[in-house]
Amino acid sequence: MNRADDERLPPSIGGLVDFAVAAYAERAVLYIGLAVAVFLIQGAVEAAIPAAKLDTPQGALKLLVLEYTALFVDAYVIAAVALGVGMRAAAEPVSSGRIAGTAAQRWLPVLVTSVLAQTVAFWTGPFSGFGALPDPAAILLFTAPFVWLVWGVLGLAQPITALSGERPAFAVIAGVTRAVAWSLRSSNFRRLSLVAFVTIVPNLLQTVAYDVMLHQHVARPLFWAYVPIDALTVGPVAALQAAFALDFARRAGDQRSA
Repeated sequence: MNRADDERLPPSIGGLVDFAVAAYAERAVLYIGLAVAVFLIQGAVEAAIPAAKLDTPQGALKLLVLEYTALFVDAYVIAAVALGVGMRAAAEPVSSGRIAGTAAQRWLPVLVTSVLAQTVAFWTGPFSGFGALPDPAAILLFTAPFVWLVWGVLGLAQPITALSGERPAFAVIAGVTRAVAWSLRSSNFRRLSLVAFVTIVPNLLQTVAYDVMLHQHVARPLFWAYVPIDALTVGPVAALQAAFALDFARRAGDQRSA
């Protein structure tokens, strides 16, 4: 990952948010099309697997299939959006077709990074405040903010991996290690906190939506609570993560091709 041009990438937090929004809007047709594809693919999987209660083996299997389907399709969206942000920062005039083609090449390492992030999220989930409360629940006051920051770091790792110029296996290592190294800089704490907050917003919306749909007895509540929100948010969140990843690289003075 080369440092972005200082004039193209704003130095302020607000400027970076504006930059991410502009980069997403610049390729809105491509990214909205990908969002529709994410919804349709997950909808096809939902329709193909018989409905089952979550507390049954069939329900657990279906949930696992849906989660990994989301990871597979979201990884491509993250790669495409991150590349679009990176090319805008570098002032490279490229077509949406080239972004889509390059994203296909970067899809596998981003997917591996996403699986690693999902694994960490699974094990740290009980201490995040999402889902069943631990005993004592007060422990969340200490654990939840830390877990959210970890999720923010792993959220940065995915666009860093996408923007890497290294071979797939090394790109995954570079994405994770650089995300951790840059995030540990005290000067980046406020920016990391913003990224972490944005990263957990989809989870928060999905949790609330699922609870509402259960109480309203909506058919297929898991699908309708999680998939539309995932499809709508994965691209914009990736754009912001990519913009801040480029900023972290610049602030670290990293001249390497990541």
